[in-house]
Amino acid sequence: MSTSVIAFQETGDPLQPLLFFVHGGGVSSWMWEKQLAAFSSAYHCLAVDLPEHGKSKGAFSIEESAMSCLQLAKEKAKGQPVHLIGFSLGAQVVIDMLSKDPLFFETAMINSALVNTTPFVRIGGLLALQASYPLAKYRTFAKAQANVLYIPEEQFDRYFEESKQLKRYTLIRVMRENLSYLLPSSFSSVKTKMLVTVGEKENRMMKRSLTEIKYANEFCQDQVFKGVGHGYSLADPQAFNTVLLNWITGERW
Repeated sequence: MSTSVIAFQETGDPLQPLLFFVHGGGVSSWMWEKQLAAFSSAYHCLAVDLPEHGKSKGAFSIEESAMSCLQLAKEKAKGQPVHLIGFSLGAQVVIDMLSKDPLFFETAMINSALVNTTPFVRIGGLLALQASYPLAKYRTFAKAQANVLYIPEEQFDRYFEESKQLKRYTLIRVMRENLSYLLPSSFSSVKTKMLVTVGEKENRMMKRSLTEIKYANEFCQDQVFKGVGHGYSLADPQAFNTVLLNWITGERW
């Protein structure tokens, strides 16, 4: 049983199919606001804050977050189909949710999930994080990071405030979880229809991860988003929403 308290944004009709959104590291449920606005007229939409992000409580871990989110999805589903959407750290949480209950979800969209790193990358990533942590308090540095993540101008202030509030030990824990995550052995048993995506300009580890996820389960299909790096849902929300809608309704994208 999970001990985390998960905060969330909820829109739409509770009696319609549920779209369950899980954000990336260092942001919170606000990253999905354009998806909530686009889909709430026809779907029940819910976007969570992971532990130690946004308004949620409890220490972050991928497994604990997956347990908490799975409980919440089952409580909110009301017998309707549930479609999972996760980005980056949230995509790892989505993979863990699917692996914990291989039959529950109708579809999933797994965006930029890292499952393929080396010890050198893990150590290097943690050292780089510790070195850059003090810079997160400066608006200029945060602005540069926001540009890499395609965070729009109207959401920058919220991103900056949340970045300043994140503790060093929280960032280290999140980064360690992110860089050490491996596909669960039970992922091969998942029967959900899954779309695994990556940006064309993302790094080789992320692209290798897409390949590993795709070939680990026969229900996976893959999609590479042309001309974009890490964060397609923020870079081009309208195009992302079209891909998502076509996926959950069974249309081609």
